[in-house]
Amino acid sequence: MHIDLQLRLVHQDDNIKVEVDENAKFIYLEWLQAPPTEEFRKAFHLAGMICLEYKCEYWLSEARPIPYLEFADQNWVLREMKPILIKSTLKKYARISSKESISLLDIHRIYSALNDEQDPNLKTHFESFTSKDAALDWLFSDFEQDKLSEEE
Repeated sequence: MHIDLQLRLVHQDDNIKVEVDENAKFIYLEWLQAPPTEEFRKAFHLAGMICLEYKCEYWLSEARPIPYLEFADQNWVLREMKPILIKSTLKKYARISSKESISLLDIHRIYSALNDEQDPNLKTHFESFTSKDAALDWLFSDFEQDKLSEEE
């Protein structure tokens, strides 16, 4: 699947770069480094607010610079980001991680907790990848079908 993304920078600081493509309803969060806990939380929350503002349906997070999420940060994501996800129009969230990071299972704990709660308001699907191409293929695998459904 090929989609021609037209990314526009909406925020950048020492920790993150956030770009959006309003036509594709896509947000791209690139972690530039592994920030301390407080900065991680502030940056991730900001990205969530940008996702809401632009009514994004597809989110790609390039998280290879973050090898592991501390347990407290995992709990914070579940507690603080879930309400943002519920309010959002986000359909798919893909995270690019290293193989080592994926094997630590920290992000899988978050995905499992979000999916296991079976909140009917949470419609987001989560997946981890080791390559950007694979993540984009998964994110936009039903993009054309979704666009056709919206037009009907």
